Amino acid sequence: MPRCGGRLKHSRAMKRRLKRAFGVDVQGTFARSLVVLDKSFLQGVTAQELRFYVKHGWIFGVTEILQYEHFRKWDRWRFANLVKLKAIEKHIVLLPGIGEMFRAESKKRKPASQVLRIKGIVLTDKLIPGRPFFELDEGTKKIATERTVELEKRLDILIDVWTDFKKIPEFDGAKSEDMAAIVRAKSLQIRDDHDDMRGFYKRHRHRSQPPAKLIDEEWTFFRWIQVQLLAGLDFFASHGLGAPFNRENLFHGLLDLDYLIVALVVGGLASREQQMLERFSLLRPDGLILK
Repeated sequence: MPRCGGRLKHSRAMKRRLKRAFGVDVQGTFARSLVVLDKSFLQGVTAQELRFYVKHGWIFGVTEILQYEHFRKWDRWRFANLVKLKAIEKHIVLLPGIGEMFRAESKKRKPASQVLRIKGIVLTDKLIPGRPFFELDEGTKKIATERTVELEKRLDILIDVWTDFKKIPEFDGAKSEDMAAIVRAKSLQIRDDHDDMRGFYKRHRHRSQPPAKLIDEEWTFFRWIQVQLLAGLDFFASHGLGAPFNRENLFHGLLDLDYLIVALVVGGLASREQQMLERFSLLRPDGLILK
């Protein structure tokens, strides 16, 4: 069921963000709402349910990471997921990728949602219901491999950011029974202390990226910092500050963060992943959820 909630008061910038993103109305009226589609939601619904949602005005935003998750390990259940998407092809849109959004913000010095536009998607007729499973062509496999290399580089950046968590004084000597309260307090700080987020961003900022003073909740860079910090907080709260980094596990977590970043920028998320929903609700209490 959809859920729409939020604070009683919103900043002027937030009100603007609720109306349009990437050239489309995202929450201008409840009958026409754009939500970022993640793998858990797509896997958990039927084609009939998807048709019901789009009939009632929902628009599903497809991200690069959703495509990547299906093409990097192509199999029959991933094929079945895309067959479902083919059934609502006219009601799905392709959202810009994280890298494209970063480049746009660095070049234009404006939030990516203000300068980039969504695109339509045309899926192959091989995905028409009743057609047999097929193997991916070499070109698609190559694109997936190149994307893996790019994501591995971003994982290195994530690990670098998380290293700063070892400097959080509240964690030093904290007892296990105190961790829940510490995590809650730091989570709210990540959401509400914009100056602190800008300061963290400034320490990790490349000189080509926008100055820290420019960014706020409308910017992909700002949401990127929030999401990485929140995920790092959850990791160290669960495993401890001395826990080693398992790259394979962290890589899967990085994919989830990409969905979340775009959903925060758009203001809507379609997911059945509990942790994803909790993080989205924390950072976008005004956002729209379909689950």
